Amino acid sequence: MMPEKYPTWLEGHVKEWTEKRLPTVTLCSSTGKELLEVWYCGDLLTVKGEPQSYIVDGDEVPGLVAARDPESGEEFVIFDGGRHGYDNLFCDVHDPSKLEHRPLKRYGIPASKLVVELGYSVDYEDEKEDFEPDGADTVELINGERMPWEQVRRDGIDYIALYYVNEEGKQVQILDAELA
Repeated sequence: MMPEKYPTWLEGHVKEWTEKRLPTVTLCSSTGKELLEVWYCGDLLTVKGEPQSYIVDGDEVPGLVAARDPESGEEFVIFDGGRHGYDNLFCDVHDPSKLEHRPLKRYGIPASKLVVELGYSVDYEDEKEDFEPDGADTVELINGERMPWEQVRRDGIDYIALYYVNEEGKQVQILDAELA
């Protein structure tokens, strides 16, 4: 089994890590609470034959999905469609002013257990030379900033899916994003 690997932006919010079909994490607040509300900026897409809507990018801005602990009010980002993943690190450029002003609205489910699947299909070690790391083992991102190589390997996911666990204990997918 590979060592626990998940994006740095989720540090402090992972209750459980498992390697199933993909690396999978159960989220929690910093105090360990697992029942979290889902808040988002973007649009909801209805897929024929599915009872729930999927959170997708908005017309003007990339999507943003956050979790909020209803007891403490603590909020943390689960996924930022304008900053997270391979394409946002190396390919896509977004207007920073639009990324700063994305008001969140609550997704229509009660506070629930949240599970995230992560895709790590990019073979970073095989392609490391192509990223041209410097002497400090950092690489240049599309926005001109530099990131440590180990963080690139963790944050450069190429897929993310978010599920909530419903009252019957079934995982229901509400986010499905290809990132490379």
